[in-house]
Amino acid sequence: MSFATGLITGLAKSVDEQLKNDMLRTQKRMDGMEQYRVTRRRADEERKVKELDEVADILKQFASFTGGDIDKAKQLYDSAGGTIEGGTAFYKTLDENRNTLKDFDINKIAEFKERTLSDDITFNDLAKNYVKGVRKYATEPVKAVGLMSLFDQGKFGEQVAKRVDEQAPITSTSEYGKYDLTPANIKRGELLTAKKYEKDNRRKYGSTYVADLISLENELAYETNPTKKKDLETQIKTRRNDIIVEAASKNKNSDTSFFSKPNRDTIVKSAIASTMKKYEKKSLDGTITLAMEGNEIDIFNAKATAIDNLKKTWSPANDAFLNQDIDNERTILNNEIKTYKLDNYRDKTKFAEKFVKVTSMDDALKKTKPTLDKNGKVIESPKIQKGQMIINPEGVIKLWNGERWL
Repeated sequence: MSFATGLITGLAKSVDEQLKNDMLRTQKRMDGMEQYRVTRRRADEERKVKELDEVADILKQFASFTGGDIDKAKQLYDSAGGTIEGGTAFYKTLDENRNTLKDFDINKIAEFKERTLSDDITFNDLAKNYVKGVRKYATEPVKAVGLMSLFDQGKFGEQVAKRVDEQAPITSTSEYGKYDLTPANIKRGELLTAKKYEKDNRRKYGSTYVADLISLENELAYETNPTKKKDLETQIKTRRNDIIVEAASKNKNSDTSFFSKPNRDTIVKSAIASTMKKYEKKSLDGTITLAMEGNEIDIFNAKATAIDNLKKTWSPANDAFLNQDIDNERTILNNEIKTYKLDNYRDKTKFAEKFVKVTSMDDALKKTKPTLDKNGKVIESPKIQKGQMIINPEGVIKLWNGERWL
């Protein structure tokens, strides 16, 4: 054999050995990927079976509240987020209420929507809606070694995917998310946790949230310490929110009110009265009245602000009766202002002091502002001061409250 022939033969054998080694190493990679995916898929299949059983069991537990109605059981499960963890926790809450409250009724706690499920659906069928299917791996090329990289690496990936499907086949298609979430409207205020919170957070002198609120507002009206005032304001905000949340959950129409008439009167009158403390005067017999003389405008302003705050604060309670009571206070205030204006108009002595002549409303507005020099310094006070009045061109009496016309 010539030197050249021997060289070629040796090279061929060398390449053959290298190719064999590269094939073995590539096969090892394919086997590793295959084993990893088979292990993961089997674990995923076990997870799916386990979760299907758990969801079906939870749905059955919820159905114990609904007389076996699967659709309503689904709505309860959806109210907890449609998850095993949330559903389990919510079921325990309902079960505690059922075992504790003598008048427990799921229909007092949950408002159910119209039925969306077919009559023949089973708990096991419905459970599939909440459990993700077994993961399907995308076919990926296998990174071959050495000379094997010269071949179609996508084919290696196809072989891996095929063998994975043979060893760990996916037994069923996924039905995850087949049905939309249809949560029932849960009245949290009817649950034990809410009732316990109310009981634990009542102040010693407040038998109800409303009584507690009034006590807090009364304390705030007389408190002078800034730190204590801030603490009281925080407590008042919390207590109002407690009442509003409960009221809003129960006020469904304008025919009834969450609040009793005495409670509505107390809420409205107390809020206004708490702004009047600085104007109170006490007679020898202990009677408390408002020192109106000289304070009329400040009292009108304080009442108007209190009424605006009442409206803003209590509107979320969605109570038509309470809203009407607040509107009535505004009407009363407007009548008080009207009477004050007419009394001053009829009193010739006060007329000259209280009323300022104007040619127009623009003229009136200008006279409520001071005169300034070119440097912005006040050189003349406003010709119309807070508490003074005008008669506009239409013959209507207008009272200047320092910011706007009343």
